[in-house]
Amino acid sequence: MRYLKLIIFFLIITACRTTYAESYIVDAPVLNVRSCAGTNCQIIRKLTKGDTIVSIKDDGKWVEIKTENGSGYVIKKALSEDNTLIYMENYMIFFVMLFFVIWFVFFIYMLPAKIASDNKNFIKIYKVNLFLGWIPVIWLILLLAALIGESNEDKTL
Repeated sequence: MRYLKLIIFFLIITACRTTYAESYIVDAPVLNVRSCAGTNCQIIRKLTKGDTIVSIKDDGKWVEIKTENGSGYVIKKALSEDNTLIYMENYMIFFVMLFFVIWFVFFIYMLPAKIASDNKNFIKIYKVNLFLGWIPVIWLILLLAALIGESNEDKTL
């Protein structure tokens, strides 16, 4: 349970990376979408200049793209890269990282209260930590109080 948030964070980052698909803009006046990678394959659709497409796979010469009816192939030399998806991915990674950093800072900030969870003065340490823990000297005093304080278990013996 203690590493669950860290594992979830890395899964989100991995998902962002694996779901990335490159986006292209059609440069040719008319671009044929074919059923397979080759000029002898059946034309299943036509694209016009300025259309934006998302690639599924790129083998160098041909690009497999998403279509309404599944997938199709277009020749790569008639395309130029569209960086819109790259920027969206970077923002997603930025916000996930920001969330993780905020969570980590809050965890460190509340560490004395967490350590004092079985301490007989837990409520006092928690309240002071919550409202005044931002002051470094008070945070250190709270950390020491949590570490050396009398636990509830010691009192029952």
